[in-house]
Amino acid sequence: MRAKGFTLIELMIVVAIVGIIAGIAYPSFADSMMKSRRADAKTAMYEIAIQQKKLRGNCATYGSSFGSANNCAAKTVRGSATTDNGYYQLSLGSVSGNAYVITATAQGVQAKDTGCTSMTLTFSASNPKGLKAPSACW
Repeated sequence: MRAKGFTLIELMIVVAIVGIIAGIAYPSFADSMMKSRRADAKTAMYEIAIQQKKLRGNCATYGSSFGSANNCAAKTVRGSATTDNGYYQLSLGSVSGNAYVITATAQGVQAKDTGCTSMTLTFSASNPKGLKAPSACW
């Protein structure tokens, strides 16, 4: 009469197969998560760009810092220095009468996204739609 159940060798084969599959799948999953979190930066940067356009329409200048509202006197643009999900820190730079740069710097778990730790969106008279860098991150 044959005993019911699995032998130890059968169980070890299954564990080895699961380990191999997990070893292949996890890096791909982690890479996909990094790419999907970039949307946090893109969304925040475009929202800041919209607020900059509104401020420029009312004040004839771009904002150089973040605040709770668009303010001509203080040159603040409505927005936060951190993205909604907290994966990126935002900053405004090279602000002039007709240009500005928004930079998103990865923080926390997103800082492991080595190719895209810093993303920039540059608006100027020569690039009214925005120049995105590095292009692989967009």
